[in-house]
Order: sequence, then C-alpha cells, then structure tokens
Amino acid sequence: MSIANSAVLVRLNISVWGASKRNKDLESEVAAGKNADPRAMRMYDNLMVGSTGHKDIQKHAAQSRLWHNTMTLPWDERGYRLCPTSLFLDYKSQHNLKQATFNSMVDTFRVKYWSYRETAKDYRGDIFNEDDYPPVEEVMGKFAWNFVVAPVPESGHLCIDLPAQEMEELRQSCDAEVERKVAEAAKENSKRLLKELQAISAKCTDTGDDEEDEKKRWHDTFVTNPLELCRMLKHMNLTNDPQVEEARQRLEDIMTGRTKEMFKDSSTVREEVKTEVDSIIKSYDW
Repeated sequence: MSIANSAVLVRLNISVWGASKRNKDLESEVAAGKNADPRAMRMYDNLMVGSTGHKDIQKHAAQSRLWHNTMTLPWDERGYRLCPTSLFLDYKSQHNLKQATFNSMVDTFRVKYWSYRETAKDYRGDIFNEDDYPPVEEVMGKFAWNFVVAPVPESGHLCIDLPAQEMEELRQSCDAEVERKVAEAAKENSKRLLKELQAISAKCTDTGDDEEDEKKRWHDTFVTNPLELCRMLKHMNLTNDPQVEEARQRLEDIMTGRTKEMFKDSSTVREEVKTEVDSIIKSYDW
C-alpha cells in the first residue's frame, strides 16, 4: 500500500489572544531603581489577571497542540503532519470535541470579557489603563482554530502538459521527495520509543513513593502512557520498521498487567523492569 493510501496530511493552527501589553514606563522605573539599562529587561502587564477564563483557554490550546503532535508525525515546515488513515477517524472524533470545547470557552470569554477587565482593574492598581483593552470584537478576532486535511502528494496524480521525458523526471523527483519525508517522519517513532524507555529506566531507580515530591510520586500514567504509545506505534510504523515493531512488542509485554502500585511497593518489580527496558535500549541502533 502506498503512503498516499495509508496516511493523510493534517494541519492544526490554534491562535489565542495574548492578553498582555509591554509596560515600558515600568521598565524604566525598575531599571532606574536597579541602576540598569531599560533595554536589559522586558516587562509585560497581565491584562486578565485575577480571572481564569483566559488562562483556561491558553491551557486547552496548549494541550490540544500537544495531543495533535502525539497523534501525528512531522512532515514539512508549513505545519502539515502525517496522520495514518487507520487513526484518522479516532483523530477526527477527538479533534471535533476539542474544537467544540475551544469554541465554547471562547464564547464564554466573549460574554465575560468586560467583567474580567473589571476584575483586572482591582489587581492592576495604578498601572491599569482602559486603553490597554481593545473592543471585544477586536479581541475575538485574535482567537482562531484552523484545521486542514490534505492528501499526501502522489506522482500518479500529476496532470501537467509537459513532454514525456520531463514528466517522468518530475514524477521521479516527486516520489523521491515523498520517500525522503516518510523516512524522516518514521525516525520520530524511534525517538518516542527510546524516550519512553529511558524514562521508565530512570523512574525505576526511585526507591519508592514520596508524596511531598511530585516528580517522585507514582502515577497511573507511568503504566498507561507506555501502553498507549505501543498502541499508537502499531499505526505509526508506516515504513514497517522491524526494529520499532520488535521493541514496541517487548515494551508492551513488559508493561501489560502491571500497575503503579506494583512499582511503588516492590523494589523487585522495579529492578526487573529496569533490567528489561535497559536490555531493549542496548539491543538496537537508535
């Protein structure tokens, strides 16, 4: 099956109003008090301080971008990414939910914009300036969710009036470029797999759970994330790389049936898993 049949190109661009404004007067004031050049610093006013509405939209946008990148592979500098057709329906379903949530949050922000401004006024004190706040319709124009789906280029679909020899050279060039991009995208699979293996190995050196240290706590995601990656790689391995598939299966076997409690409570489990994942890391040319 050709790559044009096994994947599509997707591009997701999410824009959010910055809700900040550079305060040059404050820069000069602070610089003077610290015997510094104002050009050595940048200070920005948080126009939505005191309210969570704008911050929630920013968080949702960031999480959606991360999700998009996780579900796809890199393709080109224009922002298009490769999505396997076997994942596309799942991708599109989740995308639609995330877009609907974004639109709902933006609609709520529109309604509450002026009340958010009044809340910020209480926090900003003497640096509050009504002119810092654009009209609501101008602000709404700063929010956008743009999604595009496109086919992977295929030389057989070229319809250009050129002499036969030039046309054949163009087709070969197109095919070679697609093959190069697919090979580059496929490298991402090995990177993701190696990163997960290294994270598991490092975490298994922990002696146990520390409720006071977030980094040392054991979470369900320690097991679910590797298993989700293994599930994804079944679809993402578009070049049928045998190393990726073998390493994926070995990791899946290691983590299946285990829970965070096993890792938290048993040094034996941690040592066994560390030994096994270290073996995977050493077995392949990453």
